[in-house]
Amino acid sequence: MTDWWSTLSPLTKFFYLFAVPSTIILLLQSLMTLIGFGIGGGDGMDFGDGDMDMDMDVDMDFEPVSDFDMDIESDTMMDFDNLAGGADFRFVTFRGIIAFCTMFGWIGAALAETDLHLVIVMLLAIIAGLGGMFIIAILFYTISRLQQSGNLNYRNAIGKEAQVYIPIPPSKSGLGKVQMLLQESLIEVSAVTEDAKMIGTNEMVRVVDMLNATTLVVERLE
Repeated sequence: MTDWWSTLSPLTKFFYLFAVPSTIILLLQSLMTLIGFGIGGGDGMDFGDGDMDMDMDVDMDFEPVSDFDMDIESDTMMDFDNLAGGADFRFVTFRGIIAFCTMFGWIGAALAETDLHLVIVMLLAIIAGLGGMFIIAILFYTISRLQQSGNLNYRNAIGKEAQVYIPIPPSKSGLGKVQMLLQESLIEVSAVTEDAKMIGTNEMVRVVDMLNATTLVVERLE
């Protein structure tokens, strides 16, 4: 293994540093999603986080993911509200970044071993990464539309537990997102809280009320 690594060019190693960790995270996301769907239960069900946001520092000049998640809703996320019946199209998300790194890394590593110029290799790798992000965004946007076009009654969520996907600002000062199993579907839904402290990613909450037809009011589990 060491001998193989030492034979790689610095550029190929650079791309592998993106490809390998992001692929591992992608596989873990998929595994947790399968586990989440496979656990049966009632109102108190604890299911795996299909997106599995990881609060970690990636040694590639990215900001910590936890900080990034806090900024997604307010700044960096391309959020087209009320597009096509209320579904949100989100291009920059955690799962999107993982898709970008995976495609960028593997395509770049493959092209780095060719005679292509460095600029072309980087450009093609970036295009591949953006393509991966776009596919993920379209996929989950489509899922969101299907969920919203169904017969989901969000009032059935009251009393159930959910897992925070995007941090929820305190005192109803902004919207976050939670994931939960509702009517046998794993959904993402907007949420607010009356708690005085922000509820962070991956924390478990309980739905206590509805702010409007598609926004839940939640409280942190004791």
